Amino acid sequence: MRVIIYTGKGGVGKTSVAAATALRAAAKGHRTVIISTDAAHSLSDSLEFQLSGKVTQIAKNLDGIEVDIQYELENRWKEIQAYLSDFLASQGMDAVTAKEMAVFPGMELMSALFYIEEFHKEKRYDVVVMDTAPTADTLRLLAFPDTANWYFDRLFHMLRNVIRVARATVGKFMSTPLPTDKFLKDIESLKERLAYVKDLLSDPEVTSVRLVINPEKMVISETQRAYTYLCLYGYTVESVIVNRVVPEDYAGQYFDIKLQEQRKYMAAIDEAFSPLKMLKANLMPREVLGRKALDKLADEIFGDGDPTEVYSRESPMGMYDEDGASVLALKLPFPMNQKLELYTRKDDLMVQLGAFKKSITLPHSMTNKKILGAAMDDGWLRIRFEGEEHGKGKARKRGRGRTAPRKTS
Repeated sequence: MRVIIYTGKGGVGKTSVAAATALRAAAKGHRTVIISTDAAHSLSDSLEFQLSGKVTQIAKNLDGIEVDIQYELENRWKEIQAYLSDFLASQGMDAVTAKEMAVFPGMELMSALFYIEEFHKEKRYDVVVMDTAPTADTLRLLAFPDTANWYFDRLFHMLRNVIRVARATVGKFMSTPLPTDKFLKDIESLKERLAYVKDLLSDPEVTSVRLVINPEKMVISETQRAYTYLCLYGYTVESVIVNRVVPEDYAGQYFDIKLQEQRKYMAAIDEAFSPLKMLKANLMPREVLGRKALDKLADEIFGDGDPTEVYSRESPMGMYDEDGASVLALKLPFPMNQKLELYTRKDDLMVQLGAFKKSITLPHSMTNKKILGAAMDDGWLRIRFEGEEHGKGKARKRGRGRTAPRKTS
């Protein structure tokens, strides 16, 4: 199953491009589903077909869904919603408000990710096209498996043991409901499901991220940042779709000025994102609504090609040995004026760039080894660890005692 994720700054035309891709993939004979993960859904408007929180057939070979958190709560998160509603009601909140408030942060993100898991296991589709929210929310969506895994590892098991003790002691005298075993099992199963989705999304043979961009300065800058963060989280960015390009044969003083500006930014896009595959769509004379308009957009972008083609399989992370040292390379294509921190904790390497943090589980050959240094080289952050023999010697000297995290900036 192919997963194609479209992301970009708000207003660049992600929804139109995603819808055009899904329609063209279905027309090519691929069993296709398009998922909207944006709370402000506009996919129905783009297709001129009403979608809902349930998977609905749009056309031959094409289904669609707009993830609806209330529908998810009532149909797929019953045990979790029931407990949270009861807990809030026990604290004096009325039943209707308690039901509305029984949404913990990230639940809508998990719902969208779990659809990918289900579709993959059921082998229902050949292609999943994701129409995402603007860049910041998309980064939250794709970073969610890593973030949730951190909380599960460090907080959930401790919380579960505390609840079991409380249920057998003070719970007998409390009016506030304690979570049931079923609730705890549901929460615990989330970690395994998120790990499954993470493996799918970080596999370049399965998942590709495509950046939608307009030839405008602020859009280019935000897309560059998004590209770097996506690489940091291990996702393969395979192409750039330059949307709403003003055709060169437009005439008149207004368009002369616009075309002059656009040429400068098209050159900037080519320089910044090369060697990524570049696809282009001209500015349409009318708003892109309905299947006919979306078919024209697909012609602009893909021509006679298959939109499910894999344009790049380059992984944004690699490991190798060099000059007696072990090297972990992370693709960070654009220099950013933000502090970069690296530190090891047990078997994990923590990489923090600005507000974004990535945890990388190190292979056994790199655990317990000191970071010798890190440097940027041609768009890659190369982190050098002690070599194999040196690391073994140091590990014997350290023994089995715990060591404090080591940092380098």
